[in-house]
Amino acid sequence: MAKHAKHAKQTSDIEGMEPIEVEVADAQLDGQENIDQGVDPLSLATGQSPDFVAPAADMHKRKSRRMRIVLIVVSTVLVALIGALIYFAFTLVNEASDVAYQTASRSDATTESPAALASDAQDDGGQQHGDVPALTSLFGKTVDDAVAEVGRGATVTSEKDIKEETGKGDDKKTEVVGKSVTVALADETTDNSGNTPTLYLDCDKDGAITRVGYSTSVASLNYADMSFADIVQEGNIVENLLTDAGLPTDDGAVEMPAAEDYRTYADDGTTIVQEAFGFSGTSTATDGSEHEWTCRLSYDYSAANVSGNLADTIKLVQLYINA
Repeated sequence: MAKHAKHAKQTSDIEGMEPIEVEVADAQLDGQENIDQGVDPLSLATGQSPDFVAPAADMHKRKSRRMRIVLIVVSTVLVALIGALIYFAFTLVNEASDVAYQTASRSDATTESPAALASDAQDDGGQQHGDVPALTSLFGKTVDDAVAEVGRGATVTSEKDIKEETGKGDDKKTEVVGKSVTVALADETTDNSGNTPTLYLDCDKDGAITRVGYSTSVASLNYADMSFADIVQEGNIVENLLTDAGLPTDDGAVEMPAAEDYRTYADDGTTIVQEAFGFSGTSTATDGSEHEWTCRLSYDYSAANVSGNLADTIKLVQLYINA
């Protein structure tokens, strides 16, 4: 009985024990699941949380993102700086070229004589510079006769009465004493600014011409590209205009004024905005009659100062002769 009781107790103890093989199998299965889910079994064995790797990865991504942003900003700034340097260099080159050009244009003409300049300034039809209409021949004629004589596509563009006040006190009144007629020479050369050579005819009340004016651009007269001082002194533009108009004048007869008398500066005191002067005198025509005249030459640099290109200078000349 004792043996049977002892054997029954051992059997009962064995039956009460948990199956070890099942626990191993479960542990192996759990380990495989952890591996399949990307969890390091060693982390579980050491007591570390399987999520401890995630913060390091996020930090690396944040650092990479910040680095990319910094590189983009730096690259953008560098490109902007390079663009600014290129623009600045281009501006300096243009300004240096303009200064050199203006200096050269203001220097004394030493390589060509006025005669050579006149020869070089012929247009395609062989017309030399300074070929203005014979203005003195128009005195005493009617507007219609003047238009027919001048030709060159002469077209009347406007007319207005010339009025004078006569009398005193209650007898004071306004009287029409003549008319002023503007005639465009449509066949003549027009410059880039649209300035067309034009005649201005003042007539008395009987319709006879008593004063003649002529305006044109310097470019339309086929002059070489010369500075204000050079075109007066070397190009003899005033003398040429008078001679062609019917008042023979020797070269050098017109004196060049002082710079302060014809030059106007901007507020900075150094930038020239205009060069202009009104020349005047009395000359003898080919028929022996004397006539008073005025000639205004002007160089307007307003547009050229804005564009930085001296070719944009507006150069005009006006000649008026009284009968």
